[in-house]
Amino acid sequence: MRSAFFTPAVISSFFEAHVVSENGEPILDPLRVGARGGGMAITAGIKTYVRVEPKSGPISIEVRINGEPSDARTTRAAVSMVLERFGITDGLRVIVSHRLDVPTGAGFGTSASGAMGAALALSAALGKPLPIVEASRIAHVADVVSLTGLGTAEGLVAGGIGLVTEPGALWIGRFERIPFNRSLYVVSLYFGPIEKSSVLKSPDILERVNKVGAETMRRVMANPRPETLLREARRFAELSGIGDHELLSIADEMTAAGAIGATQNMIGKAVHAVVHKKRLPAVVKVASEYGGSLIVSRIYDGGPKPLVMV
Repeated sequence: MRSAFFTPAVISSFFEAHVVSENGEPILDPLRVGARGGGMAITAGIKTYVRVEPKSGPISIEVRINGEPSDARTTRAAVSMVLERFGITDGLRVIVSHRLDVPTGAGFGTSASGAMGAALALSAALGKPLPIVEASRIAHVADVVSLTGLGTAEGLVAGGIGLVTEPGALWIGRFERIPFNRSLYVVSLYFGPIEKSSVLKSPDILERVNKVGAETMRRVMANPRPETLLREARRFAELSGIGDHELLSIADEMTAAGAIGATQNMIGKAVHAVVHKKRLPAVVKVASEYGGSLIVSRIYDGGPKPLVMV
């Protein structure tokens, strides 16, 4: 039994973490943990293939990323939750293979995207396909408990450019789309990963981030356009203190070359710019001068899609 799904990468441009309640106590329900923020889904993403085989004894889970064995804790958490959801406790071997168009650990939402693809593909392979929203809730929880993210899964359902205006998994959280021109491209430049748990576990960092993130959301909501999102996200990266000055300088150069705006990925050693097609060659030329891995994609308008198995 096997199945496969495509899920887009989702770039995070800014965020405001929601991990403690109003009285300062940690939020214990991972469905309610999350983040407000904004970003965009792109056509570069993840193809997830799942095969299930009968076996004797306890369940085994194997995960490969681009052909290499991986710990992939977020995917493993999602697979375990799907099996628990269906009351499957033994007698099964689950093999998950992710094919990534984007790097991991750099603000492209690969952990949540891979987890959602695994949840959808596994449930389909078991002959018990999950609704997309339920799969997104599983991906959200897997992302939170694995300390790999706080709110990417919500953007995976709707695609496009948008804002998570209320934190938490869908039905608790809320996602608002921002209208965008279909001629827009996203130019990303990747230099390396950042371990997100070092940020998400630091109360001092999060306090500063959240203060600036809340103001950023207010500014974007006052004029919800892609240009506003990118301008305010660039401001957020600098004022929050988690932006890298060299990366932000590259983002500024991409904007000067014709992008409607650019900023650093949250959280990663990468930048992203949004640009109209006619300005694309100039922005790509500037980005190429800095080295790193260049990714040029369109904005992905939609949710996860099943793949035809051959």
